[in-house]
Amino acid sequence: MKLLFLCHRLPYPPKRGGKIRPFNMIRHLSRNHDVTVATLARNQAERLEGQELRNYCRELLVGLIPAWAAWSRFGVHGVTRYPSTFAYFHSRWLAREVRGRLHSDRFDAIVVHSSSMGPYVAHHQGCRKVMDFGDADSEKWSTYARTAPWPLSFGFRLESTKVRRYEAWLGSRFDVGSVISEQERRILARLVSRPMVVIPNGVDLGYFSPRSSGPSRHAEPPCLILTGNMAYRANVDAAKHLVADILPRIHGQRPDVRLYIVGMDPTLAVRRLSDGDRVVVTGRVEDVRPYFEQAAVAVAPLRMARGLQNKVLEAMAMGVPVVASPEAVGGIDAVPSRDLLVARGSESFASAVLRLLEDPQLSARYAAAGRAYVTEHHDWAQLLGRLEALVVGDLEPERRRDL
Repeated sequence: MKLLFLCHRLPYPPKRGGKIRPFNMIRHLSRNHDVTVATLARNQAERLEGQELRNYCRELLVGLIPAWAAWSRFGVHGVTRYPSTFAYFHSRWLAREVRGRLHSDRFDAIVVHSSSMGPYVAHHQGCRKVMDFGDADSEKWSTYARTAPWPLSFGFRLESTKVRRYEAWLGSRFDVGSVISEQERRILARLVSRPMVVIPNGVDLGYFSPRSSGPSRHAEPPCLILTGNMAYRANVDAAKHLVADILPRIHGQRPDVRLYIVGMDPTLAVRRLSDGDRVVVTGRVEDVRPYFEQAAVAVAPLRMARGLQNKVLEAMAMGVPVVASPEAVGGIDAVPSRDLLVARGSESFASAVLRLLEDPQLSARYAAAGRAYVTEHHDWAQLLGRLEALVVGDLEPERRRDL
């Protein structure tokens, strides 16, 4: 089959949340189908770095939108009915190229990752269309509105309303949708009448695998690790909360503990958390696995998270025991107190970390349980069979299931 796949970020190299899911979808679909990918890059360096994606598709179309242009469109549409985030990801060049390919190539199916890319093909008819919403983006903006000061809260609430309206519209223009968790399915099912299938994020279990000969997790000094894109609002808030409210409680009993904040594009607020000794901010790293291998505990104290957190799954896959907030595990079906520790509030979070640091047997038990959970429930090879079924299979059972 000939497939057209659209996604909002050039998904190579697949080292951040917004790229990992579409990359694995493209890689899986390309094994049996001819896939044309239409996507976006922010600069020439990103576009060049992503050319390796051509190994996984028949054709790669990359629209270039400089950051200044994207943010200009975002601001202009702040006072219109059109979602600013959709305008942020609109490229006239890419829209023209997609229209041309739709006219000339006669695709058998279209797969879109992220609602912001839906308008590129929403009006096209004549083939099956699958919308991978991933998360309910409208709910993300609503969460931001509840935690931000005015006037940001007003802007976020307005964007939530606009995105929600367009999520409902896109749901009527596509044959079937997919999301990363049951939580997201319940939210979007209130807006979308078409079938909605849960396809969780997976983990590359061969890449993220504990080294049997690796260093002891209880080497001195013990290390904690927080990973993620450190320009992302939720991760920035988590890092600040961790250093200001949780780490001092840990240091009260274990002053030797060192924290590594590992992730690309740290904001000034995140960089200022580093003291060069007990708190280290690395910025972008080529390979996060050595940091996991030296970590005694992976922490995820997110307070405004949406969807399924790759950082939690990757840590569990690496055999690192995890302490997470309830928000950080909202999209994960792991069992608290069996597969990982879940703690609400600074005192409780610090106590959970200290329990693992002081009890090697407990730590080893959670490390093994976490790896076992991810292996059973988040293997990309198993999960993406569901996507292929949506692309080429019979949708009638999904329609009946949603009645």
